[in-house]
Amino acid sequence: MNHYWYFLLKRLGLILVPILILKSVTFAESSKETIRQIYKHKNYIVKAASKFDINPVILASVIYTERHLNFDWTDQVFDKALAMVGKNSSLGFCQVKFKTAYFIERQLLDSTSSFYLGSKYENILVLHQNPYNLINDLQIDSINILYAAAYLKIIQNYWQNAGYSIDDKPEIIGSLYQLGLFHKNGAPREPHFNPKANDFGKETLDSIYLFTSFGKFNLKFLLK
Repeated sequence: MNHYWYFLLKRLGLILVPILILKSVTFAESSKETIRQIYKHKNYIVKAASKFDINPVILASVIYTERHLNFDWTDQVFDKALAMVGKNSSLGFCQVKFKTAYFIERQLLDSTSSFYLGSKYENILVLHQNPYNLINDLQIDSINILYAAAYLKIIQNYWQNAGYSIDDKPEIIGSLYQLGLFHKNGAPREPHFNPKANDFGKETLDSIYLFTSFGKFNLKFLLK
């Protein structure tokens, strides 16, 4: 490695350390502000849900939970910079992980994949060849919300194909959105008949009532 790259990487490392420390001591977005932001983006959420044939109320509730639990001002300031230097940071309005976005794009086009949704959904998102273009596109709220909707559809479709529909279980959808489709060892989380919600999923369910106006039908059966 030449001296230029050595000192550049060393300098980036020195910059990233205080950023990561600062992010660890900040507080998540307030519930009131999160609700305001969700309603501000209502049209994007409803349209994204329609494109991927999922429940817009559940999509809104998942986004609410992600932002309310995990989003703060440092995400707006630092997450793009972290992604640009190779970190798998969460990006944009729905805090979509860079690697998750990359995964989503490829599943939409891979008819051999267990997570393939079908030809109807193939052209909704662009297949990025350049990671920097993907990072930039994830900063656009309407596009970012499409990725979140696509991920929920992939999760729900995967369980449906295995014979265990979770379409009316926002607490399980939310849990899987937060946990991801794979264990840390790379093995997929196999669908089964008795899934349990984690704290993220429970808050997703509890927040359903905030966004019932996003849907076209009665969702009282989802409320506790």
